[in-house]
Amino acid sequence: MNKLILFFSLCFCTNFIYAQVSEAIDKVEDSYDDYEAAFKKIKNAISSIEGCYNANSIDDIHYYASDAESYLSSAKRYIGYAYAEADDAEDEAKDIDCSDAEDKSSDAGWGFYKAKMRISDAIKELSDSQWQDEPKYISYNLSNASDYINQVIKHLESAVNDLNDTIEALEDCK
Repeated sequence: MNKLILFFSLCFCTNFIYAQVSEAIDKVEDSYDDYEAAFKKIKNAISSIEGCYNANSIDDIHYYASDAESYLSSAKRYIGYAYAEADDAEDEAKDIDCSDAEDKSSDAGWGFYKAKMRISDAIKELSDSQWQDEPKYISYNLSNASDYINQVIKHLESAVNDLNDTIEALEDCK
């Protein structure tokens, strides 16, 4: 009888851990989906910034800068979602005592956090450019925004690498 109880207890624990690993993997996948949505918006913002450089008037530049700002604001929202999902994956990994996955999902969350900070800087530069009438100042703001966007992309790439490492670590914890 004791062997039967032990057997069912082991089956239950194994199924329980597998379910928790599966939940953590779902959180990582959700984070990745949010990253993809953010990256798509960032690419649209880059196109709008390029439109600024091809514009024929200050009003057109302001229009494209506003458009880019709008795309980046949307991307920032998705990056926030990606951060939250990575944080949830970290909690799930902690619950199943999968320290490698916990560390990697924490690193991913940190990458998303840094991307969110830099995207805020890019948004500010684009906002500032919309109030400028002098081309050299507008160019300065657009250049700064582009630099910040490049930093955002690097942080996002790092975060995605950490998400991939999280999945691998979670697979090892099954």
